Amino acid sequence: MAEVLKKNNIFPDLILTSSAERAKIFAETLADNLNYNREKIVITRDFYSAEAPELFSFFKTLGNSYSKVFFIGHNPEITYLANYMSDQDIDNIPTSGIFGLRYEIDKWEDLDSSSAELICFYYPKLFNT
Repeated sequence: MAEVLKKNNIFPDLILTSSAERAKIFAETLADNLNYNREKIVITRDFYSAEAPELFSFFKTLGNSYSKVFFIGHNPEITYLANYMSDQDIDNIPTSGIFGLRYEIDKWEDLDSSSAELICFYYPKLFNT
């Protein structure tokens, strides 16, 4: 999946992840393959069971120096979050799936759930046919 991100010139300014082992491993793998310093990954247990509105509120507090933020979480919460933050109706974001949104905002605090543009939805089975 990191190769797909590289090919599409999608690199993180910030990586946020749950403290669960599989999420951390995925975050570290992405970081290593996208030349992102592992030491800058934000790992928190709070993301493990957070619901979409709670995560959305957290995103609104991010520093404005970040424009591309990767969030690595768990299902079903990550799928709920993608649907909450966009006008999409995704049944499931598979393991290692990547769902990307673009917002035309100047500050994270201006984030709202009705102005997202879907820029990508990639998952391993798209490329393993």
